[in-house]
Amino acid sequence: MLYRFLQFIMRSSLAAHYLEIKGIGLNNIPKDGATMIAATHPNSFLDAIIIACIIDRPLHFLARSDVFKAKWADKVLRGLNLIPIYRLQEGPKNLSRNDDTFKECHRILEQGGAILIFIEGLSLIDFKVRPLKKGLARIAFGFANKNDFKINCAIVPLSLNYDRPKDFRSKINIGVGQVQYIRDYQENFEMNANSSFEILNEVLYKELTEHTVQVEAKNYMVYKALAELDSCFEKNSLNRKILIADHISNVEKEKPTCLTDLSAVVEEAFGILKSYKLNFRKLKSNIGLSFVDILLVIFAAPFAVFAFIVNFLPFIVSKKITEKKVRLDEFYASVRLVLGTILWMLWTTVITVVVWQYTPWAFLTPIVMYWLARFYLRYYEKAHYVAAAYRLRQLKNKNGKFEELQQFIKQIYKIRSSEGLAPSK
Repeated sequence: MLYRFLQFIMRSSLAAHYLEIKGIGLNNIPKDGATMIAATHPNSFLDAIIIACIIDRPLHFLARSDVFKAKWADKVLRGLNLIPIYRLQEGPKNLSRNDDTFKECHRILEQGGAILIFIEGLSLIDFKVRPLKKGLARIAFGFANKNDFKINCAIVPLSLNYDRPKDFRSKINIGVGQVQYIRDYQENFEMNANSSFEILNEVLYKELTEHTVQVEAKNYMVYKALAELDSCFEKNSLNRKILIADHISNVEKEKPTCLTDLSAVVEEAFGILKSYKLNFRKLKSNIGLSFVDILLVIFAAPFAVFAFIVNFLPFIVSKKITEKKVRLDEFYASVRLVLGTILWMLWTTVITVVVWQYTPWAFLTPIVMYWLARFYLRYYEKAHYVAAAYRLRQLKNKNGKFEELQQFIKQIYKIRSSEGLAPSK
């Protein structure tokens, strides 16, 4: 009951925070039966929240054991389907306790449940798939062996791709690879158990890399420019983003000087855009100032302010707290989202109690707040568009700067076309 309630709340919160969460292959995930999700892990516990919200069946999660130390935490976390996993850095003596964890996982799978495991074993925002740990393979084969492979377990490779991992109203792509079934690996396991772990991980790694945007940190700005100038931005196409990233990697291997030249041009172009608080996304999607849009933004402003105070003030408070307290990038979006959601729930309760003093219709307060939130988000997008259009007009009126930017963009397009950085499909 608690799981479903929080799933509903977090779905609403994610819809407010992100412009789009788009998945490919989600229909391949089994609706029932023993299932293990082998997921990448770029953005801390936000990854688990997103996966739990897009998969419409209860999931169980393996989580680091140190968060279970307090009795109240242990009770709450287990109520949310979390299971402790003991790592070497938490003390070698605790590793034997993983036997109980594995037994718990086997019990869940025997009951037809689903378990989410972040198979890389750590969380880092670096646009790559890291070497896979063997924990999932050990659990899956241990479960299969215990049941003489009579119960088949599905293993789902799932990749998370954040367009801008820390930013509000950005986009997320989810890619699901070909589902594996543990029974298909029975012969390998019976011949050599350890070898079967490696074989399964190799297959999962291949599937994850095929659905992950992988870019070296030094090439990220080139990828960002090419992706934002491409149709994949509007369509939020994961396949095309991956193609662009792969083309960049290939060009780096074959013609590294070409990529160096492109990086220099991109850096110059971004320098101009940044000085006007613009980027290639806003430049490409903006068709200019509209008198009607300006009037809408002006006259709707009082309603937008009211809608903001009613709904989004808690998220601004959470943003300020997160910026002050969180130092690691991979925890920023997770803490901001969860803290903002908690504060919003408290804020909603306070507003409902206040309204109750004046009308018996106070039970409708959350519904009214929901529609106000939708209105504000529409206003937010429109206001940002108008503001960007105004800054773009300022840039165009700046002698020489806009022409210089246009020349840089032409160079980017030229290099992109001549070096195969514009995928044809």
